[in-house]
Amino acid sequence: MGASGAVHGRGRVRFFSGNPTRADFDDLARHVVEGKLSPAVDAVFPLEETAAAHRALEAGGVRGKYVVEVAWTPGKVRGACPP
Repeated sequence: MGASGAVHGRGRVRFFSGNPTRADFDDLARHVVEGKLSPAVDAVFPLEETAAAHRALEAGGVRGKYVVEVAWTPGKVRGACPP
């Protein structure tokens, strides 16, 4: 995993690139289940409202993550994998 930064306008932008493994996700899930980690979710938007989520992020004042919910319907998308 790596992180880097750059100056963009008046602010600093941080970039992060990670390549998590299945073991990383299993460990993360275990921490959530055990109550040692709780995600900070500010709002959940349905996929159809992704543009509204972007506008809200641009407006600022976000205290947690914005989640775009994607519902999976069996047979709806050819070749799709179940969650």
